[in-house]
Amino acid sequence: MADKPTQRVKRSLRSTYNGTAGSYFLLRLGCLFLSLIPFIGLPNAICILERYKCRNTEIVGMPLEFNGKAGDLLGRMFVWGFFTVITIGIYGLFVLPIRYQQWKTSHTVFGPIIM
Repeated sequence: MADKPTQRVKRSLRSTYNGTAGSYFLLRLGCLFLSLIPFIGLPNAICILERYKCRNTEIVGMPLEFNGKAGDLLGRMFVWGFFTVITIGIYGLFVLPIRYQQWKTSHTVFGPIIM
């Protein structure tokens, strides 16, 4: 059996963000208006913003992809709100930011690599 030569793919070790200020401003403005819709607006706006950020970000040459769903976030927001109310705001101050970051990070994955 002959050894197959392994191909080495040169990949950039740089991390980049390709979004523009104008498109980000317009997206934020649109999400602001969307978040005014009770219940469904805010989770959708958050997911849209995270998708935009990930679509324009490459970490060590690999694109990011956000696969979170607004419905899942809405359910978690109700739970987080419940815990914030019964703990008189303590959960919202100390635990909720960590839970939100965990949710966001768990739905951020590396996208397909285009060569």
